[in-house]
Amino acid sequence: MRDLKIVTMFMLLAAFAIAQDALREATPAPDLLSTLQADRSLAMFVTAVQSSGMAKMLREEGPFTVFALSNRAFANLPKEDRETLLTDRAAMHLLLAHYIARGTIPADDTASLQSARTLVGVKLHIDIRSEGSYVNGAKLVQSEIPCRNGMIHVLDSFDPGLVRDAVAMSRTNREAK
Repeated sequence: MRDLKIVTMFMLLAAFAIAQDALREATPAPDLLSTLQADRSLAMFVTAVQSSGMAKMLREEGPFTVFALSNRAFANLPKEDRETLLTDRAAMHLLLAHYIARGTIPADDTASLQSARTLVGVKLHIDIRSEGSYVNGAKLVQSEIPCRNGMIHVLDSFDPGLVRDAVAMSRTNREAK
């Protein structure tokens, strides 16, 4: 009788484990925007995506590879530049379009990384060094966060030239008004 109880308990545990696996497989991976929103270290990037009008695209379309910029990257921007970008939708859109590429690009696929083009058609600059990989001059600090509609890689800084161009565009647009 005791052996029967033990066997029954093992069968119940096995059935429970199988049911949990089936539930995990049935639950789709979250989209790019939901994944970004779940990571507090990317809160400023999420704010930038929302202010640029790209949020809907990252929730629905794809696949995309997003090179998300950490809160540290935003904190290291001069305050005036950060405020300009966060209040100018077109300038932020232009800047972020340099960090999003069509398709899913794994970090270990250097050939795809080196040939990838951003949403504005600019080729990503990839530099692989002994201390790590760099994209557009920024260190890749976290890679290959899979999502339903693409992949996320996290960078630690902005390309200063891209920031300068986006801020200059914003100032030119304000002066033209």
